[in-house]
Amino acid sequence: MTYRSSKSKNRTSLAMSDSDVKAQKVKDNREKVLQGKTLQVYWYILTHHRAGVREIQKALKMVSPGTVTYQLNKLVKAGIVTKNDKDGKYYVKEGVKKGVLGFYFRLGHFMIPRYSLYLVINILGVIVYVYLAIFYGDAFITNPASLLFLFFIIYCTSVFIYESMKIWKRKPT
Repeated sequence: MTYRSSKSKNRTSLAMSDSDVKAQKVKDNREKVLQGKTLQVYWYILTHHRAGVREIQKALKMVSPGTVTYQLNKLVKAGIVTKNDKDGKYYVKEGVKKGVLGFYFRLGHFMIPRYSLYLVINILGVIVYVYLAIFYGDAFITNPASLLFLFFIIYCTSVFIYESMKIWKRKPT
């Protein structure tokens, strides 16, 4: 009797692992789907919140609406995009943060490199330094700690400018 119950438990664990395998295949498929033209179509929908076939065709300068429909069907099959039957437009169903998309965050209609946030914080640090230098004068400027802070802020700002520009050039357009 214990032999049968342990056997049924093994079947249950196998069934669970099968569903886990299927879920992993869907995730892997999403990564494979988001390449080339399909990534461009996804990026367009992501930045415009919703889009139709002809709109995407014109914006991305694709040859035919059939090409766009093919790319959209790949995204729908992967579970990333869904179609609204009322207006025929496509919407992002689930955001994907794989590959180059992982380096961006969405702010309204804009996709902004996440290093840009760090850049803004560093620029605020430079502004604070200039304010303190004006307010306290030579005593602040000649202080070794404030000079170290200035060099650190300038270094970090230049690194974040470089990284933001590098990621901005990799965006799928």
